[in-house]
Amino acid sequence: MTRLSQSDESHGATAFGAMLRSLRRAARLTLEELSQASGVSVRALGDMERGRSRGPQRRTVDALAAALKLDREQSQRLQRLADAGRERGGPAAPPYLLRTVPDLPDGSRN
Repeated sequence: MTRLSQSDESHGATAFGAMLRSLRRAARLTLEELSQASGVSVRALGDMERGRSRGPQRRTVDALAAALKLDREQSQRLQRLADAGRERGGPAAPPYLLRTVPDLPDGSRN
């Protein structure tokens, strides 16, 4: 069972991010190696581990689980943590994607 360390908690890491980091380290993979094996960008992986992206989509979690060679129980736990991250309404997208839409000439928005 993977637990949050005090270091992870103090840096605001989510349970998903802490578990992902722990699993990656246990597999002795760098972010770059996990990125190459899973097809998930290094930046996205870093955001997940730091808690900036709390609830990745199922296909992303499946790709990570396959790259990390997780057993069924670990894969399901990682998916549950991702699901929980999305339910909390945490920031799933980077801030630059959350900018407001400018007003159109008629005063409405897209």
